[in-house]
Amino acid sequence: MGKSKRASRLKARKSADRRKKGIQISVIAFVILIAGAAWISSRPPDVPPLPEERLAVIQSRGPENARVTITEFGDYNCPSCKIYHELGIIQQVLDDFPDDVRFVFRHFPIITPVSPELAEAAECASDQGAFWELSDLLFSLGPSRLSDVANYADQLGLDQTTFETCVDSRQYSDLVNEQLREAYGFGFRGTPSFMINETVLAGPPGYEQLVSIVEDILAN
Repeated sequence: MGKSKRASRLKARKSADRRKKGIQISVIAFVILIAGAAWISSRPPDVPPLPEERLAVIQSRGPENARVTITEFGDYNCPSCKIYHELGIIQQVLDDFPDDVRFVFRHFPIITPVSPELAEAAECASDQGAFWELSDLLFSLGPSRLSDVANYADQLGLDQTTFETCVDSRQYSDLVNEQLREAYGFGFRGTPSFMINETVLAGPPGYEQLVSIVEDILAN
């Protein structure tokens, strides 16, 4: 009888431990979910939403009517993005097919806590016609801190007051968050991620692979 009671108590204790662990896991998951939502939506409450036409702006190189569109979802603090950028593969393809290929860059800021604000800073630079110039600096000089960006803007000769006001206001957080959600919607989980037209690629494409895909599309 004593053994039976001890077994019952042990069973009850294990059951309670399992319930306790289950509750702890649920709480942790809930905290992560809330923290992630707060991170994605963090913006000063007094910043007005962007007009639809600004949300629709596409950062691109190459003709808008190109038959082939290469889209990269990247993060300025992503080491793999930095390496890919330094290889110059995209620029080679644009040079090879100047009338037929367009390159689009979309923000997928998931690597570091400051990544979203770096993406927003690039959009602030876009207001002064320097999106690609600041993007090039962020990739070549990164990983970057937000405090580095003002120096980059100064190197590019941007209006510092206008630029810093834009960055501090987080006015482009909605645009960056929309592109972040878009990337997750395509099933991307890492950077850099690529699409050609509507086709998702498996991993960053090499030069020969890109040329082959472009030539096949143009041939058809």
